Amino acid sequence: MANRSVEALVEEFNQQVGNTGWTSIRGLHDSVLIDTLIATGVDVSAVYDGVTISFKRKITLNGDKTRVIFA
Repeated sequence: MANRSVEALVEEFNQQVGNTGWTSIRGLHDSVLIDTLIATGVDVSAVYDGVTISFKRKITLNGDKTRVIFA
């Protein structure tokens, strides 16, 4: 995931919105996705509180691509 663009990561996040199925592999995927966004310097506080990731709403990037916001 580290080689993907921030836009591609946001798109991947949005593909998970509304998906209510959960497995340990999905949990790992979601954690890596959020960690990768954080590592690129993106503020994910709109969807991640440090413990829980919310996939209730789709996201997009703000104008300078430093923060996720609700789409």
